[in-house]
Amino acid sequence: MKISLLTIGDEICIGQIVNTNAAWMAEACAKEGWRVVAHSVVGDDLPQILSEFERLLSLTDIVLITGGLGPTHDDRTKTALLEYLHDTLALHEPTLAHLTALFQRFGRELSERNAAQALLPTTCTPLQNDKGTAAGMWFTLGAAHSETHGEVGKRHAGKILVSMPGVPHEMKHLMEERVIPRLRERAVGEEVMLYRTLMTTGIVESSLADLIGDVDALLEGQELAFLPSASGVKLRITVTAATRTNAEGLLSRIDERIRGRAGRYIYGVDGQSYDNILGQKLKEKGMTLAVAESCTGGLLGATLTNMRGSSAYFLGGVQCYSNEAKVNMVGVSPETLRQHGAVSQEVAMELAAGIQARFQADIGVSITGIAGPDGGTPEKPVGTIWVGICAKNHAPFAQKFSTGTDRAINRERAVMAAMQLVYKQISE
Repeated sequence: MKISLLTIGDEICIGQIVNTNAAWMAEACAKEGWRVVAHSVVGDDLPQILSEFERLLSLTDIVLITGGLGPTHDDRTKTALLEYLHDTLALHEPTLAHLTALFQRFGRELSERNAAQALLPTTCTPLQNDKGTAAGMWFTLGAAHSETHGEVGKRHAGKILVSMPGVPHEMKHLMEERVIPRLRERAVGEEVMLYRTLMTTGIVESSLADLIGDVDALLEGQELAFLPSASGVKLRITVTAATRTNAEGLLSRIDERIRGRAGRYIYGVDGQSYDNILGQKLKEKGMTLAVAESCTGGLLGATLTNMRGSSAYFLGGVQCYSNEAKVNMVGVSPETLRQHGAVSQEVAMELAAGIQARFQADIGVSITGIAGPDGGTPEKPVGTIWVGICAKNHAPFAQKFSTGTDRAINRERAVMAAMQLVYKQISE
């Protein structure tokens, strides 16, 4: 089943709002095994909207629309649907009753403008929106309404348009409660497409490709994509089969073959984050952690506390950006700084030992480096990062990394390197 996503709104086109709706909907459809083949964004312009209806229906079986269903003049989706489908409006009493009850609950009178949201196209199946005022609308083209839908109904008979509000929590409610269950009924017996993403770290894209080797021998005619990022390379496996059972079997076989060649670099599946995996490991071991950060400015601590329940293992940290802070807050020797500089193995080790002792943590972690774009030297270029580790009752050590020239990427890679070293330390 091929699906396209259409987002309507000037605010998306001009970048005022990020189109998170499309990302969420695409992921939801992919989990069901449905193929999303197109994403489209158009402004609040009637001719553009009409043109996009036709284009997307020519490409796909289902068009899922969000946006443009509010009560103001710039919300044009309903108008566009009426014109495209040669439809008219009629009062939908259950929607009016829902709106009346909703406004009463908030102690407000239902205005004429809001009441007009209960006027819906006659050929739609209304989808009650329990989270807001704009009902969703489901249109099956042709079928019982072939005459009403005119040439559009004949041209695209059996295809589906679904219109939902653009407010994210309202869209998600309608998708989960109204739209996906109906689409599942339609998808019975159709081909299934499934994805699995293997998360890797510690290896660059080209080296990973060399390690995996001839993909044709692994894939059984399926697909493998390499998706590099600052924190690692994702391997997305895409399989297509007649049934979900067959697709899941294909995924498992291909996954096993890839792990046989590159398993030591794979840390998770389908977006699982490294901080989550490290946090689980710390919990299992009953160990605690404290951090001293220079060039990352608190990013490691923020990352380690992303997961709920991180207080079980994360004790705290210090952002010791200046040399004075390194000395006064963590206990680095001024002489060490004078002899070796802030970005050095020696300072990284003293930071790790100092933070471990001050918090009485099982593990102390430090990051010091040159994130850039300024501050580099021929001896210590931008991207030089030292990560220090000090485990309780053990001597500290530090490892050097060269992460590149981009400030944001250098900080992200430094955090990933630190988490990897901690994971290795506690695993051993």
